[in-house]
Amino acid sequence: MALRKRLPLYTFLAVFFSIIAVGGLLMPILLNGIEKYYLAIQAEVNTRQAVAMAKFIEARVQDGESRKMILKDFEASIVGTDVNRGFVCLVDQKTAKFLCHPDPQLIGKPIAIRHAFYDTTFTRHHLVPWSQAIKDPHSTSGLLLFNHLKSEEVVHSQVIPSLGWVVNSHENTARIRAELRKIRWVILYGSIVFAFLLAFPISLAVRTVSRRYERQIEASNILIAEEQEKSDNLLLSILPASIAQKMKDGATTIVDHFDPVAVLFCDIVNFTPYAAKTTPEKLVRLLNAIFTRFDSLAEKHGIEKIKTVGDAYMAVADLTLPVEDPADRAVKMGLDMIEAVQNLGLNVQVRVGIHLGPVVAGVIGVTKFSYDLWGDTVNVAARLESSGVPGQIHISDSVKQALKGDYSVEYRGETQLKGKGALKTWLVTRSEA
Repeated sequence: MALRKRLPLYTFLAVFFSIIAVGGLLMPILLNGIEKYYLAIQAEVNTRQAVAMAKFIEARVQDGESRKMILKDFEASIVGTDVNRGFVCLVDQKTAKFLCHPDPQLIGKPIAIRHAFYDTTFTRHHLVPWSQAIKDPHSTSGLLLFNHLKSEEVVHSQVIPSLGWVVNSHENTARIRAELRKIRWVILYGSIVFAFLLAFPISLAVRTVSRRYERQIEASNILIAEEQEKSDNLLLSILPASIAQKMKDGATTIVDHFDPVAVLFCDIVNFTPYAAKTTPEKLVRLLNAIFTRFDSLAEKHGIEKIKTVGDAYMAVADLTLPVEDPADRAVKMGLDMIEAVQNLGLNVQVRVGIHLGPVVAGVIGVTKFSYDLWGDTVNVAARLESSGVPGQIHISDSVKQALKGDYSVEYRGETQLKGKGALKTWLVTRSEA
């Protein structure tokens, strides 16, 4: 009887001490797992931040900006950062010196001055001097430990091979350790007071912390998406969509052969003397008005703009955007271009030349790349434009044979083209019907 009365007490004590014992054994393992989870989340946040910054720097380099200006802007963006929590810095991989750092006193100093060791395993058992690890050609994440400060940081080092720079995103682990201390007390008090609710406070603490980091990751994702959109829009303003995608996929040499395509050149007649007697502001407004209209016409007719050089506009049909009637599309666009310029009412005329044939197309340049065409077809189209008649389209015989639409076509005879000799050419205007 007395034993039964005391059974609840014994059961309570047995469960109590069993939970304490199990908790004592499992707590280090549990806290170690939670720490790894937190470190992984923080490493991902740091990785996204460093990768986004590295891509932004590479985009500016490709735009032709100087390293000095990039470093200046980078330094300005990190001024005032709390180095005791999280920050971004820039290191020269060859010299292992700080190029940019929130602490101005460290700029130009070797990173060895921080007496840090780097561990990519996050176990604190495979330590390598940071000044040595920074020279790794691969981008890595790891723990940075400071023996003299008795502190550590989660770091992602994103290498920019073309510059020999490393973007480092740092986050002090003090917040993680503070969260772990909170969890330790939650486990202890939860075991003592409410054994059956042991899992609840732990999961609640983990969920609370993970949500915080998830929000940080989401914010980083939004930033990366915005920067990626800017980068994509910039690329699409320079290259055709299919070529831009090839470059994003890592292609370094892009060369294609197309046959046939219709190459169109359009040039403003007597532009040089017109420019000499016109203010720069008015001249730029004129070119912008004309070329903006030409861009709209190119989109309307399914033709790709290649480039503008001075007052010349170059476009091509049936290149990366396949069409069945490249000659007709080019001629229709040429007629619309002539009409668009006439409608400006500025007593300005254009000449248009079109030739149909094979071309080679590709991307040239590294920091300021461009998509261009080469081949005899391009040269003939340019010569047709320069030897054409204002207000009319000057086409080759190959274009004439490919036309299917209704136009007013006049045989011009054999025209002497520079570098080609005499070729049969035709003048095209809108049909009277």
